[in-house]
Amino acid sequence: MIGALALLAIPTLAAGPTTSPASPGAHTFPVAPAQQGQTETVTGRVTTFMDGTGAVIDRGSIDGLYTGDRVIFSVRGGREYYGTVMAVEGRVAVVRVEDPSFKPEPGTPARIEVPLARFEQDPVVPPPTRQEPPPVRPPSGAGIAGGGVAAEQGRENEPAEQKPNSDWSFADEDWTMDMPLLAQVDAILPAERRSSWSGRTYFSFDQIIDTEDDRGDTFARGGLALFGDNPFGKGGRLHLDGEVNYRKTVLPEPYVQGEDITKFRLDRLSYSIGGTRFTPSRWEFGRFLQSGMPEFGVLDGAEWSSRFDNGDRFGASVGYLPEPTPNQDSFQDLSVSAWYRWVSSVRETLSATAGFQKTWHNGTDDRDLLIAKIEYVPINGWNFFANAWVDFYDQNDDQYKQDGASLTYAIVDLRKRLSEKNGISFEYRHQEYPQLLRYEYPPVAPRQLQDAFVDRFGFTGWRWIDGTADLRGKRLFLRVGGWTDENDAGGDGELGIDIHGVLGDRGRLDVAVFGAQGKFTSHIGGRVRYGRYGPSSSWSILFEAYQNDITSFLAGQDDLLMYRGRWNYEFFRASGFSANLSTDVLIQDTESQLFLGLFLQQSF
Repeated sequence: MIGALALLAIPTLAAGPTTSPASPGAHTFPVAPAQQGQTETVTGRVTTFMDGTGAVIDRGSIDGLYTGDRVIFSVRGGREYYGTVMAVEGRVAVVRVEDPSFKPEPGTPARIEVPLARFEQDPVVPPPTRQEPPPVRPPSGAGIAGGGVAAEQGRENEPAEQKPNSDWSFADEDWTMDMPLLAQVDAILPAERRSSWSGRTYFSFDQIIDTEDDRGDTFARGGLALFGDNPFGKGGRLHLDGEVNYRKTVLPEPYVQGEDITKFRLDRLSYSIGGTRFTPSRWEFGRFLQSGMPEFGVLDGAEWSSRFDNGDRFGASVGYLPEPTPNQDSFQDLSVSAWYRWVSSVRETLSATAGFQKTWHNGTDDRDLLIAKIEYVPINGWNFFANAWVDFYDQNDDQYKQDGASLTYAIVDLRKRLSEKNGISFEYRHQEYPQLLRYEYPPVAPRQLQDAFVDRFGFTGWRWIDGTADLRGKRLFLRVGGWTDENDAGGDGELGIDIHGVLGDRGRLDVAVFGAQGKFTSHIGGRVRYGRYGPSSSWSILFEAYQNDITSFLAGQDDLLMYRGRWNYEFFRASGFSANLSTDVLIQDTESQLFLGLFLQQSF
């Protein structure tokens, strides 16, 4: 909260999305037409994030995506972020996120509302009529009435009567111009579609080398995310997401015990069926992040949901909540929940959702949680999002909380693109510790349970002072924030400029100054970064320096000057392969650290 703010690396989307093929053979599509009528929700996951380029998701043209489609990213805390499809290939798409501070991690859920017409069979059109050569004129002076050779040639070249093409399986005699194009085309039911598999495999390696004594850390992850569409011929979907984690920590004397651990994580193994335009009701079984209310967390159990014709949705779930720890212990916390989502229209410009969750820890009454959220996303105007978590306590709880309702967590986000040149956003967050028997937070003292809270306010603004991102422009940005808790208060801010088109159309130079004031430390610094960004690859170099003033340290150790350098290169291919390589160097007064990172991924 009081650390240096990350540089606003991704410019806000300028008007008019453009496409650029990622590699030879890549597919691009025109801007998506207005989405009228019924839509179907296409869900996917972020496979990688490329700084300056955007988020890559595992859905593409075969899933009905067009450039210009709006993408909604969901995170477990309940907040939603938005983006726009900038480039599309068969199984992947590049999404430019609207909030420059949001950098989605691999696996972040994404959804796109796609018009149903894109999933229908190819439009039925009549077979083309063969163009016949014009009749041959008779030689000068020759008569036609007598039926000479020229006359016979003329008759032979007259178009023959058109007959139906025997290769065309569907005639359109009953179709008229006042009917929809696909009026007589039968849709393919989910159970009739061919089985297909997609997913990704990935591997990451991170090494930290410390110059002080023999310290060091090694991290490695390898995983598989698998998605099966209609795997058993019943129209359902199978999801698998698991990985192996390895960590080794080396400590110098007198620390005699380091760490050398290998663990397997199963983040998702579930089967879902229904939830399409043919079957409003949807079931999901197994281990999964609940789709109706992601705020209720990962569930080992079952979830049911359905929808009305007007677009309202509702559902319920029952099962056990795995602990959010490396061991993912389960079958201790039983959860029962229900929710309802109201929408103002089929376009879902305005929606409101409320849900209630009841839990028991090893059979003992534990949490009563109410979550309410509202979202307003017009095509033009202010975008508004709010989410509130309210816990209820009674005399059966230990008296660290007062009886009644208590606001545990809240988000309010308000943003608007004022014009093609500028935009602003406001944010408020509130958080405090809930009283739980379940192990979800590190143990805290009774006084923290009673009194601890954090309120944070933030403002972000940006303005193009020369052109736009596509026209090699310059963008000023400002970000300021403040926070307060039960004891103290502080703030932070950042001011910078992005200059596009430096040393080439794809080059960008970012310069920023930042500062923060906290309870135990304050700092001020500056950052310079240059990078070249494209639809299929990008690289950047960064240098940062800042002065730390640490409170209550011994003389000579309370004023630290720190330097940081970073190099990063990343790319992805139409085949679905992507890679990220990075190197960081941190130089301090008494020690330095080297960070090496590698991330490899293959989508299929």
